[in-house]
Amino acid sequence: MSRSRRLAGWRLAAIAAIVSALTAGTVFAQTMQVRVKVGPANIYDKQRTSSDVVMTVAEGTVLDVLNRDRTWYWVLLPADGNGVRRGGYIASYLVDLITAKGRAIQDLTPQPLPRGVRPPTAQPVRVPHYFFGLGGGGQSSSPVFADSASFPLYDETGQYQANYTTARASALDLTVGLRLSPSFVLGVALWRSTSVPNAALTAVVPHPFVYDAPRLTTADDLVVGRGENDGHLQLTWLVPVGRRSDLSIFGGPSLFYLRQDVVSSLSFRETYPYDTVSVAAFQVQRRSKVGFGANAGADLTIMVWRFVGVGIGGRYARGQVKMPGATSGTVNVKVGGAQVSGGVRIRF
Repeated sequence: MSRSRRLAGWRLAAIAAIVSALTAGTVFAQTMQVRVKVGPANIYDKQRTSSDVVMTVAEGTVLDVLNRDRTWYWVLLPADGNGVRRGGYIASYLVDLITAKGRAIQDLTPQPLPRGVRPPTAQPVRVPHYFFGLGGGGQSSSPVFADSASFPLYDETGQYQANYTTARASALDLTVGLRLSPSFVLGVALWRSTSVPNAALTAVVPHPFVYDAPRLTTADDLVVGRGENDGHLQLTWLVPVGRRSDLSIFGGPSLFYLRQDVVSSLSFRETYPYDTVSVAAFQVQRRSKVGFGANAGADLTIMVWRFVGVGIGGRYARGQVKMPGATSGTVNVKVGGAQVSGGVRIRF
């Protein structure tokens, strides 16, 4: 065999080896892929959520895996506008490991990294399981409700009706939650609001000397007391919206405990010839009752430190309480309303 033929044979063998290696590398790279199962998902510059977000990918996105370190995958991102692909880290609980045909596999065998790519540095990462929130805010005005009563006077029967209005109330808000899965948290919120409602009275008062000749009088801005304690069971869906922020969307049943003062009796001011009358004083009785309803809302949280953040949220809660009237019967009172609060958020 001539020397030129031997050189040609070696060249063909080298080319075949290179093609075989490239083909094998391609097949292997296809087997080292993950599919995003919870999206949108953040891909970080380092193995911690406090690092910069390199890219946010949608649910179902398939990414090539460079390596794995416990709770993180080091992945190769899709090409940017300049055709450049860079690496980043994604939490393992956000993805499923797949083969080239899409079948899930159990483990990832470490493989040599591409030239120029440094191996990741292991850093401990803890996913928060417990959620606490404490803040203050306010609640919208409650719907007007009315109560009526009768009273004996001058051997006749008088009547009055009280219309109760509740202005905006200040409130304290406490939330406790437990993570059920990467995207869902079960929580309980306690809401305590206080306000100074007013009562407007219209009374029909018997005449002291003339039978069946009632007199009409009114009284406005009679200050009474009211307090409301709400308990909300909330199933929360966590939606990442930034590197250190997320949106909580929640809803569930609610329990309302209402304490309301109602006008129970009246004293009148009269002067001769007694054709007119006015309200001189009034007495109240405290009514307490429990009712049920539902709530829904959202909360935006921004973590400013590893465990501590700030948040602002809104909730709409509505229920109904059936409580005893001033002297007899029952009164249906709507409770809850639009609730807005802001404060500290703690997660660990």
